[in-house]
Amino acid sequence: MSTTEIISQARALLETSQPDQALELLTKHLNSHVDSTQFLSVYGETLLETNQLEQAYQVLSKACEMDPEANEGVEKFLYLGQIIGGADGLNYVNIALNKLSAYLEDLNNGNVDQGLLTMYGGSGNDVSKLRHWIIEKLNSGIFGEIEVWMTDLCMEPEAESKCEELIQHSLKLDDANPEAYSLLASIRISQQRNPDAVVALEKSWELFQAKKTKLEQAANDAAEANDNNAFEIGMEYVELIQPLLTLSRFATELELYDRAAVIASSVQDINDSILDSYYIEALAGLFKAKQLLFNGSEEEDYRDIDINTLKQSDNPEITAILNEAKSTLTQGYKIINSDAVEDCDLGLVEQVNELLKELGGPVMSELMPRRGDDEEEGWEDEIQSDEE
Repeated sequence: MSTTEIISQARALLETSQPDQALELLTKHLNSHVDSTQFLSVYGETLLETNQLEQAYQVLSKACEMDPEANEGVEKFLYLGQIIGGADGLNYVNIALNKLSAYLEDLNNGNVDQGLLTMYGGSGNDVSKLRHWIIEKLNSGIFGEIEVWMTDLCMEPEAESKCEELIQHSLKLDDANPEAYSLLASIRISQQRNPDAVVALEKSWELFQAKKTKLEQAANDAAEANDNNAFEIGMEYVELIQPLLTLSRFATELELYDRAAVIASSVQDINDSILDSYYIEALAGLFKAKQLLFNGSEEEDYRDIDINTLKQSDNPEITAILNEAKSTLTQGYKIINSDAVEDCDLGLVEQVNELLKELGGPVMSELMPRRGDDEEEGWEDEIQSDEE
């Protein structure tokens, strides 16, 4: 099997969320491909996907040493920069960004790299697809650099100006990228420019909605036409989950509780087994209820009000919100008590259980199987036997 075939098979496994199988395939061929930077790059990526950070660092470091100018791929520099972080990490990311910028400049001047076109232009060697790939990778690196400046290097005097420079460059590359506006909202929050953060967040949500709707329509069309692109569309749809969760957290931080709940709920359209979405939706509702009870008083932070105090309120809107939060968390409770809990953060599981306990426990009627489900016949007898 050639190096190209091995890499192609490994990438297919990674794209279908089978990193363990990809690692098994690559490990089997490692000894005969230790001099291939492209092989080492995908091998390092696979090690990252299987949470073997130290091994990934060593493999990717070697691959970068073998190809210091990123002539045989930029991904290894992006991944290594992500692992290292700090100023040293930025140096690696910048190598990738410089190479990608050169590719884009050549493309804009009509000079198409045939190797890149074959690899990233799709089956029809589409230049627009290649351009999309280059800009997507550029933004990936830019977002990574912004994260470093906002975390590892946040105390550096130039941190704020660097973030501003990078996010504006990203928006210039693609002014319809919802993740760029989400990150812009995060930057504005850190600058305590909340009104501007709200504007950026609303723009991000508008673009995410449009993208989500477009992908849903494309998926339906592909399914009807038996199109081979259905899988790629599905993967792009699933990739919306984490950015939407992030955006819903920003909305919560900005006290846009209705918006936060709607964004979190939209994740459930994509995958109804994501515990975070139910938690954020319920939390946003509870903050809204606390805000209503607080009624503008400046004596204390309304977010410090406990749930027992909320439960004592005779405000029908607050009561309705508490019932809705309880119902939402009950859906999360069902996830916790299913096989899907294996993919859940244990700390989040504890938080959901704690909130539910404070609200009086899950809604029992929503935990009962639907009558008429053949596989659930006899559930009444099971409950009776548990009580005996």
